[in-house]
Amino acid sequence: MNKNEFIEMVKEMLQKSLGMEYSVEEYSHVKNNKKPLYGLTIRKIGEDLGMAIYLDKVFDEYQEGEGIDKIAAELYREIVSVEIPEELSGDYLTELVKSYESARPRIFCKLINEKANREMLKGIPYFPFLDLAVIFYIQVAETNEREMAITIDNKIMKLWGIDSLQLYQDTIYHMETSVPHQLQSLNDIVEGFLDEEEKIIFREAITKEEEGDKSPAELYCLRNSSKFGAASLLYGDTITEFAEQVQSDLLILPSSICEVLLLPDDGSRCYETLLDMVKSINKTEVSREELLSNSIYRYERMTKKISIAYQGEDL
Repeated sequence: MNKNEFIEMVKEMLQKSLGMEYSVEEYSHVKNNKKPLYGLTIRKIGEDLGMAIYLDKVFDEYQEGEGIDKIAAELYREIVSVEIPEELSGDYLTELVKSYESARPRIFCKLINEKANREMLKGIPYFPFLDLAVIFYIQVAETNEREMAITIDNKIMKLWGIDSLQLYQDTIYHMETSVPHQLQSLNDIVEGFLDEEEKIIFREAITKEEEGDKSPAELYCLRNSSKFGAASLLYGDTITEFAEQVQSDLLILPSSICEVLLLPDDGSRCYETLLDMVKSINKTEVSREELLSNSIYRYERMTKKISIAYQGEDL
């Protein structure tokens, strides 16, 4: 059974389980970095708001031996367990789309790769940033660990009657407060996952490296509390304050759309080695839709500007 046949069969099984109160339709969507996803949309008859479920991963499970009956039953349980917040009923969504003032507290931005998403960027407002792009979305709600969001497109901007500069400035201003940056050394993050005995061993290993004059890399993780934490790179004084704190220029490694890594640059770093590390992690550890870039960036303390230190290959 190929993927199309699998989706059609799951659709029929869910429609039968949910009954005629629901509409179940096939759906496809191109996510970040041209990642195509296939699945179904489920909506109660007479309601505007529904949900989308993607079937790519469960198709892989099916190919690995998972029974289609079990897959459909689990999807059914997931669908009926979703509770739509009361505030999403009525004209709430219409008001968000039509009124900028209503939507503004719920608008956030994220960083994506510009070249890998050129087709998508044709229909939405965005700001170029190095070889990346800043795009915007309305966070409608979070329910049952699902995020409901609307990507802001040119049609919505026309309804709002604002320009991209105002959208960018207002969004960054409120994000600095609502989802402030989080800056933490990777050593501290690793320790957070260890028990007390493991922490002692880990600290001893770090101390030996320092005593051996191996100059271990001091990597720091920069993110915020949203799903797209790499956007904290855009916050006004975050990078400047950290560079002053460590008294150094900074190298910025694009870990994913969720976070970036900062590395104090003392002039001895081999950019090609770092580039190989970024490419390797991107290929083995980061999903296609969460890739940010293969490039390395540099923040210069004197000019307070970020530039591309080493241009990586296209995603």
